[in-house]
Amino acid sequence: MITTVHLIEKAEIPLKITVINSGYPFAKGVAYSSYSKSHLLNVTAGKMSAFPEKPEDFINWAHARNEYKDVDRELLSHTYLPRILYGEYLEETWKKAIDNKPSNIELNIIEDKAVDIDLTGDMVSITLQNNPVITANKVALATGNSEPRDPSIANNSFFSHPSYFRDSWKKESTDKLKSEKDILIIGNGLTMVDTVLGLMENGFTKTIYSVSPHGFGILPHRHNGTKYSGLEKELKEPYQLSKLVNLTHKHIRAVRKLGLTAEPIIDSLRPYTQKIWQSLTIQEKQQFLNRLRHLWGVARHRLPIHIHDMLQNLRIHGRLVVIAGKIIDIKESPKGIDVTFYNRKSRKNESILVERVINCTGPDASIKKSSNTLLLNLSKKGIATCDEIEIGIQADTTDFKLIDVNGRKLNNIYTLGANLRGMLWESSAVPELRSQAEKLSSVLINL
Repeated sequence: MITTVHLIEKAEIPLKITVINSGYPFAKGVAYSSYSKSHLLNVTAGKMSAFPEKPEDFINWAHARNEYKDVDRELLSHTYLPRILYGEYLEETWKKAIDNKPSNIELNIIEDKAVDIDLTGDMVSITLQNNPVITANKVALATGNSEPRDPSIANNSFFSHPSYFRDSWKKESTDKLKSEKDILIIGNGLTMVDTVLGLMENGFTKTIYSVSPHGFGILPHRHNGTKYSGLEKELKEPYQLSKLVNLTHKHIRAVRKLGLTAEPIIDSLRPYTQKIWQSLTIQEKQQFLNRLRHLWGVARHRLPIHIHDMLQNLRIHGRLVVIAGKIIDIKESPKGIDVTFYNRKSRKNESILVERVINCTGPDASIKKSSNTLLLNLSKKGIATCDEIEIGIQADTTDFKLIDVNGRKLNNIYTLGANLRGMLWESSAVPELRSQAEKLSSVLINL
């Protein structure tokens, strides 16, 4: 959406913009179409402006609202506000752009799914699911995250069962609860937390089980806004993964002696992570994914402390049971949904009977196996290719152009956001997305 806003603001010549969108409101997308007021931003309000050139845009908007106008502005900027509220901000931003749209801009929004793309000379043909084929000079793929991959189990037929919810972001995943049996969540990240919040908000009274390879590893924000510069003073190129790990541990040990956690250390790396990632070898990237990815995720993706306290309280009272293990099979039985899993702690297979199973394992990043039909078809045709570690799309990160199966840079297909995860690693949070949207709009306008 923000890319489109920039195009509307920047275009000085006649421009026809067609937006293809389905599933969620265009301005909000899946991330900010939350069904629960309990779902909070994972970044403080002061860092959530949609525009890199206007860093206080969101905080100005929030502070002007009746519910926050009497809150100290500085305090508000360090608060984790509801995602529903941020969705309203994006909707108002979009409406403002439409209201101020100049006459030289023709804008069309088609509610449909793009399922395929063909290249014919300098033109791009986009096949839609329910509408006629449309053509364009340039296409930007802003597809966001794909749905999670189904777990590997013996009984694949269960995935068509009405008690299985592959997309935990849909309201029905936590709605219409019977509370006669327990519930299983597969995965133990921030999406699991949002699902637990949704279940509790809807009055679920039984036990929630969460099974993941590593068990409970979610940490709270404890030093919100604390700055640390010691590590970045010692960062030196060329970057090597082993040296970076040792340097990070050195500084973590130093701050722990002062009673602090690793949070300020990890946050101090944020401005450098894309540059560091691009300088690593393929082997180092694979080593990171295999050995360090979970640790990095735990350190980077934290919770507001009151939400973390609530989860801990649920665990203490046995309402939330987190298991380090692996799902083996899921079957329907006369008594409910029978789940068999391997428990790493007990070192044996165990089973539970649940009402439903909710998949919170995170997006399937490989376009070769994507639930997104468009990306899957582009991969089969060689128009889009996996990056070298297969967690996104191969593209030139300076101008966002796709690189096809023959290594050629395409002049009329672009991408940004989560599709660039393999190229940039950090490519899905607002600070990265707003910068990419602004840059991509400039690339498209100046062609």
